[in-house]
Amino acid sequence: MNFIKSTTFFFYTVYNKKRALLFFIFLISIFVSLLFLFFFKDIGPSQHAVPGTDYLYFYEPVAESILQGKGIPVKENFAIRYPPGYPVFLSMIFYLSQLIGINKLELVVIFNIVITAFACCFLFLIAELIFRKRIALIASFLWLSYPFNLWFLKNPNTEVPFIFLLFLGIWFYILALKKKHSGFIFITGVILGLASLVRPIGLLLPLLLALMIFFLLKETSRKIQFFLAIILLIGNLIIIFPWEYYVFSETGRLIPLSTGGPPSIAGGIIWLSKEGQGGNRITLSSDVLALTVRAENSTLNTTGDVLYFFLQELVDQPIAFFKLIGLKIVRAWYSTSQMWWEGQILAVQILYLLTGFIGIALGIKTLTEDIKYIFFLLSVIFYFWGMTILGLSMLRYMVPAMGFFMIFSAITVNILLDKWNKKIRKFRQNKLKNY
Repeated sequence: MNFIKSTTFFFYTVYNKKRALLFFIFLISIFVSLLFLFFFKDIGPSQHAVPGTDYLYFYEPVAESILQGKGIPVKENFAIRYPPGYPVFLSMIFYLSQLIGINKLELVVIFNIVITAFACCFLFLIAELIFRKRIALIASFLWLSYPFNLWFLKNPNTEVPFIFLLFLGIWFYILALKKKHSGFIFITGVILGLASLVRPIGLLLPLLLALMIFFLLKETSRKIQFFLAIILLIGNLIIIFPWEYYVFSETGRLIPLSTGGPPSIAGGIIWLSKEGQGGNRITLSSDVLALTVRAENSTLNTTGDVLYFFLQELVDQPIAFFKLIGLKIVRAWYSTSQMWWEGQILAVQILYLLTGFIGIALGIKTLTEDIKYIFFLLSVIFYFWGMTILGLSMLRYMVPAMGFFMIFSAITVNILLDKWNKKIRKFRQNKLKNY
């Protein structure tokens, strides 16, 4: 009995002290991550047991080049396939690896665990700014145990630092709008600029957030709205511009962070008809299959090429085109690069998606004072959904958005817990009456 009272007092104390609660979330996240790696590090397709091709053929060589003082070799067009953020991050880990004598890949995993724990804390802070603490705590626990985020821990994956920077940037953004703080909105732009240099999927997010200022601060003067939006974009451009200028000065090319955009869009169509490792394949209707063949036989190296191809298909084969888009819309929530375990992944995802969609409906209905921030979170989710549909339509690219989706799942879980607590209290009251 004393143990139960002591434990209850401990958790009550932690819950009511913000720093202690954040530290508790941080530690639980690390514990769950270690638990996941202990049981699942060597489980999965063979390609998940070793670093992927992007790491071996791009990120590691570029990071080694930076570490050796040679810089980023953009003249050969090699180092512009992806933006430089992750190689810079890896180069610092590699340097530390040399100093302390720990294998660099093992050190990457350690960093992944710690960064993931920090990201979980910032998701809590985001949810707390919008909703109450209990919903934020549930969201953080849902996120720290989310298997498809934990999967990134195993190897060098750009998603780990990107998700951390994304959550940190969104926290500063909400904080800036609630306080109308120009310094915080500038920091938001800087952080999201760093995030987009890690993963170019974040390139247009600052523009969306700048536009959302006019929706979220309706009661504020137009002058302040414009000022905050411009400050956000300036902070973002300050980070992105040096890379763009460097690439242009070395190659004469102006690129949107990397050259991977059009090939990824084209690859997102062609990939649907390919056979994955182990013989896995998507069943396509004959007209959609024919569309993927036309894409493979077309030259889609620039944004203009891709737009022309899309318009031509929309005009000539609209049914096949919309079938393709519909397929990509659905597959974004559960598919994998090699079509591995998609049925099992979908079964797990349905639990989160179902509670999330219920939470969205309940939030819109009952949390009317927070309605504008509910729509803000939805806009971020739809941004990542749209960008995923545009490129390779797979769950990997939707995982960052799933963090925000967890907040809506937490609303559902919170309501279920309230109902459960009411039933328990009622049961105890009835039991006391019988005595």
